[in-house]
Amino acid sequence: MMQKIILCSCVLPLFILGSCAERTTIKDIERFKYYLDKGSVKIGDQMKEMDLVIVEPIEMQQDYISAAQQQGTLVYGYINAMEGDKWNKELYHQFKEDDFYKDENGTKMYFEQWDSYMMDMTSVHYQKVLLEEIENQVVQKGLDGVFLDTVGNINSFLQPDEQRSQNEAMREFMKKIKAEYDDLSIGQNWGFDTLMDYTTPYVDFIMWEDFSYREVAHDEWALEKMERLQKLRKQYGIQVLAIGFKDEAKSKKLSQKYGFKYLHNENGSYYNEW
Repeated sequence: MMQKIILCSCVLPLFILGSCAERTTIKDIERFKYYLDKGSVKIGDQMKEMDLVIVEPIEMQQDYISAAQQQGTLVYGYINAMEGDKWNKELYHQFKEDDFYKDENGTKMYFEQWDSYMMDMTSVHYQKVLLEEIENQVVQKGLDGVFLDTVGNINSFLQPDEQRSQNEAMREFMKKIKAEYDDLSIGQNWGFDTLMDYTTPYVDFIMWEDFSYREVAHDEWALEKMERLQKLRKQYGIQVLAIGFKDEAKSKKLSQKYGFKYLHNENGSYYNEW
């Protein structure tokens, strides 16, 4: 049986006062969901059945968040850390020119698939704006944690001589989050080297997208990362949430071998269907 911790009404946000709730601890989660669209009555009911749910706080209705938390579900709010999404106009319009990453030719990095730009975490102004977004979308809405997406962009898209400064800035950004909101849990998406060398003290879980058997089972790089993440989990309690896109049975079995939590998502890296 999963262990629970009791959070009484005195420490819960005002909108869910009235009773104590049993909350799942990070290390004991079994059922989780990653969903970035609006809720419905049916989805709201299913959120209550999860141990942990990552939502887009701009989209997900507050009533469903609060109701799920009352049933013990941990709810994390999605924040895009290393990309500026043009769809999020209110946030995007706050960025200054120096907040965008630019290569040696002064060219911005644009991701056509997501209609977003790579951001520069070393920008003091960008960190300030992102912290305010966490305050508005995560803290003020009473969520349990923040999920920082695209952390892995640092190692995936930048040249080696640029990665260190961005990784150090990411570490300092997480440090600021903890300084402002000590009880706010942090999850990050990808960025395995970032986690291992920089952000370990601040992160409660890391997500591994496309943890699909045919992609990782026989890949030396992936196998080495699995071993190191397994050690981090045992040493520091950092959990790994693995999401597979293919080979569900084999992918799940492999994830369980390393003590990772597994979710199958046949739609790939799109999370607009529950």
